Amino acid sequence: MLFTALLISCCTGPGAPRTADGKPVDERIMGVYRLYPSRVAPLPEAPKGYDACYISHYGRHGSRYLLADSQYRWVHDLLSRASADGRLTRLGQKIHNDLKRMLPQFEDRAGDLTPIGVAQQKAIARRMTTRHSSVFRPEAIVRVSTSATPRTHESMEAFCEELRQLCPTLRIESREDAALNPYSSASGIPNAEDLRVKSPDADWRPGFNAYCHRRLDTGDLLARLFTDPAYAATLGDPVDLERSLFNLAIHFAGCGIPTDWFSLFTGEELTALAQCEAYTFYMEKGPGRETSDRTWALSALILDRMLSEASEALDKGIAAHLRFGHDGCIMALLTLMGAEGWTSVATTPDETARAWDISRIPMASNLQWIFYRPVSGDGAILVRLLLNEKPLHLPLTDSCGLGRWDDLHRDLAERCGKAFSILKNL
Repeated sequence: MLFTALLISCCTGPGAPRTADGKPVDERIMGVYRLYPSRVAPLPEAPKGYDACYISHYGRHGSRYLLADSQYRWVHDLLSRASADGRLTRLGQKIHNDLKRMLPQFEDRAGDLTPIGVAQQKAIARRMTTRHSSVFRPEAIVRVSTSATPRTHESMEAFCEELRQLCPTLRIESREDAALNPYSSASGIPNAEDLRVKSPDADWRPGFNAYCHRRLDTGDLLARLFTDPAYAATLGDPVDLERSLFNLAIHFAGCGIPTDWFSLFTGEELTALAQCEAYTFYMEKGPGRETSDRTWALSALILDRMLSEASEALDKGIAAHLRFGHDGCIMALLTLMGAEGWTSVATTPDETARAWDISRIPMASNLQWIFYRPVSGDGAILVRLLLNEKPLHLPLTDSCGLGRWDDLHRDLAERCGKAFSILKNL
């Protein structure tokens, strides 16, 4: 994705968010904190002579609160000090007052699913059962699993609650499976180097920090918020402040907070901030040259499970496997699977920041494999791959995401084999 296109807003009415320089704000600026679409286009019909028979799913948790109290407390404390010193502009004081008003909504909720996140999961479950009634037949077995975090547990519970409401006779079997996030120390899977890639001490961090300081010109933002920008710089790193304010701004919609902080930034500033956000995901989960291929290869532990469970389900008549995990896992899976738009190798920091359109992995993002069996019993099993309920193109699918299961299974198993070799040898 070219970030220069980010400020072409899909919503240009009088109430649409505007930047400090009056430009409309495209929701893609929110990256992985973008809300899941409330309306989803109809799927292509099942292939003629086929019925849906099984669904394999990996879904990200829905919208959540901020991951840590420190994400808002540091900004609050900095603005409180500047306010006490009489150094905030009118806009700066408004932002400070906004944040004080929001604090009760964040307290003791770090990382928890928001009501909007619950609604996202219920809506996806509702569309899934409506579209594929031949899968969710009476007494059908549905196996559900979640990674070891509260927000994925809550997402699973919301999804299953909707399934039970719509299909009360389903036999739903649920469990926790920490391996659904092979990047987490809780899974026991990543080695020390894998964990280091995601840490503040990662080898790529100095380059990233230098890139952010080069791309983000904080002078204008400080002048909007503080009566003395030089004073503001004594309170903390201005780049850290700008990125922290942006991080808060892109969280508000998913938390149900109507405050618009995009007006703090110019269009150019939002573009640069979005580029920095994309940089981190690419380095942690993508094919970056500065990191080892283990970044995306770890997702083979998920993909291999999806392949083996699909084969078992088709043999034993299991209706669905529904898994609940995380955004970075989906990104790495898309790289491993060879999905269009997820395999670019960047050679410069600017290319790195533009390599992935991370807004394609919004809150509640999901991969779905919809399997079709010929009604007559004769013929190949087909599968349609979907990303966020839209056709996903792989090397062996058509433009509608449809391919032969035998061909896709063979290709994806080979990709898993190569990934496992990387994990073994690096």
